[in-house]
Amino acid sequence: MTEAPAPMRRIKLSDQIAEDLCRRIARERLGPGDRLPNEAALMRHYGCAKGTIREALKSLEVQGLVTMQSGPNGGPEIRPISVEAAARQLRRFLHFQELDFAQVYALRRSLEVQLGLGVVGRLTPQDFARLEANIAECEAANAEGRRGIGRIVEVDFHDILCDASDNPLLAFMCRFLNSLLRDLVEFRSESLTEHEAFGAHNLASHRALVCAFRAEDADAVRGEMHAHMCCAEHFMQRLDAKFRTDLLSARTPGARAAE
Repeated sequence: MTEAPAPMRRIKLSDQIAEDLCRRIARERLGPGDRLPNEAALMRHYGCAKGTIREALKSLEVQGLVTMQSGPNGGPEIRPISVEAAARQLRRFLHFQELDFAQVYALRRSLEVQLGLGVVGRLTPQDFARLEANIAECEAANAEGRRGIGRIVEVDFHDILCDASDNPLLAFMCRFLNSLLRDLVEFRSESLTEHEAFGAHNLASHRALVCAFRAEDADAVRGEMHAHMCCAEHFMQRLDAKFRTDLLSARTPGARAAE
C-alpha cells in the first residue's frame, strides 16, 4: 500500500508577491535609494487588494530590504541591509543552539588572521589614527579600573580592521563574532589580577599588530594575530567567561564584554 503524498503547503499570496519583488530587485539591479512601484501600481500589476500588497511590503520592510516613504511621491524605497540587522537574525538562530567559546575561537583563530593579512598595505593614515586612538582609550579605561569599557574598546579595535577590509564576507563574519564577544559575555571570575593581565595582554598585542601593519610585514601580522587569539581564548577560560543565555536582546550600553 503506497503512502498518501504529504499535503502541499499553500503559500500566501502576499508571500508570493514579496518573493517576486525580491526577484525584481535582483533582476533590475535596484540599489539603495531606488524605488519599487507604489501601492496602486502594484495592486494593478498583481491584481490584488491593497491589504495583500501592504502585507507583502511589510514583509520586505521587516527583512530590512525596503523602507516605506510617505507623501505624494512616496512608496517602498530600497535600502541596504545593515550588519546589525543581519547579525540579529544570526543571533536568533544561535539562541536555540549550544554556543561556547571554543567554537567562537576556533573561527577567530582563522578568520582574524585572514582579516589581518587582508588589510596589510591597505590601512590609511586615518585607519592608523583610529587604531592608535583606540589603544589610548583602552589604556585609559584600564588605568582607571573601567574594565567593562576596556573590554568593549578592545573588541572595537578589530572592527576598525573590518572597516579596512575589501572582503565583505570575511568582514561580516569577523564583525558578527566581535559583536557576540562585546555584547553577550559575562565573567564568573572577579579576579582583579586576571582581569588586569587580560587587559595588559590585549594592549600589548594591539600595539604589536599596529607596528606590524606599519611595517607591512605579513608574517609578523600572521604570527601576532594568531598568538593574540590563542591568548585571548586562554584568558576567557581562566576568567570563567560564559555567554548570556539571552542572545535575542539588543546590546546593552556599557555591558561587560570580553575580547
